[in-house]
Amino acid sequence: MTESSPSRGTAAMNPWAGGANGDSSALFTKVRTRRGFEFIYDQIRDAVADGRLRPGDRLPAERDMAEIFGVSRHGVREAIRGLETTGLVESRPGVTGGAFIRNGDPRVVSRALGDLAALGALSSQDLLEARILLTSNVIRLVCERATEADFQLLEDDVAFTEEQTKNSEAGLVRTAQITEFYRILAKATHNEVLVILTDSLAQIVHLRLNRVGPQPNKDIGKIRRRILNRLRAGDADKAIEEITRHLRRLERTLVKAESERAAADESR
Repeated sequence: MTESSPSRGTAAMNPWAGGANGDSSALFTKVRTRRGFEFIYDQIRDAVADGRLRPGDRLPAERDMAEIFGVSRHGVREAIRGLETTGLVESRPGVTGGAFIRNGDPRVVSRALGDLAALGALSSQDLLEARILLTSNVIRLVCERATEADFQLLEDDVAFTEEQTKNSEAGLVRTAQITEFYRILAKATHNEVLVILTDSLAQIVHLRLNRVGPQPNKDIGKIRRRILNRLRAGDADKAIEEITRHLRRLERTLVKAESERAAADESR
């Protein structure tokens, strides 16, 4: 079904909308495609990307957007839902509510990668390789930039891990908290992009662990203690060797557990 269009006169008087000849100074232009919501989605994303829309800006009301873009209100709602899913827009209720450009949410990256991994679009080998490369570079920066406060946070986390892995049941607590060590490590680089990427990849491992439920590595406290000692000594190469061995071992454990679970599911 073709989207309905309002009169040109209404749109021409709207400061958000381009005129009949496509006024280039306007923020938005009329939809020229049957899939109107995709066109709206792309225009709003482009306006954010080039700075014409900023975090906190309120979008026009649904009825006004339908007139601006020349589509039905259903098309507008579809576009807004898509923008909410990607974390670009948030809807607020009430008289002063509406659709607003939101501040950046790093969790969007984690969710997107997690969804791709769950759908099988990312192989375990690719994820492992990316994690080793990223963590290796994080470690090199930690050796260059970490402060004593950063090392203390790592020390506290390692000490907690050592305490929790002293008994068999507490290992499950550590599994639920598996991303924390890597987040603290990445924060010690003082590079927020690396924190986002590190956390995103660690979250995927966390989800996989929860899915198959393997017993956590009882040596994890000792391994992290050795890594921390290497970091404090400024020996990036040895720290990378330690963490690479650990990540490879963890991946082998996960792949085996996932294979066993798949086989068990097929036999049911």
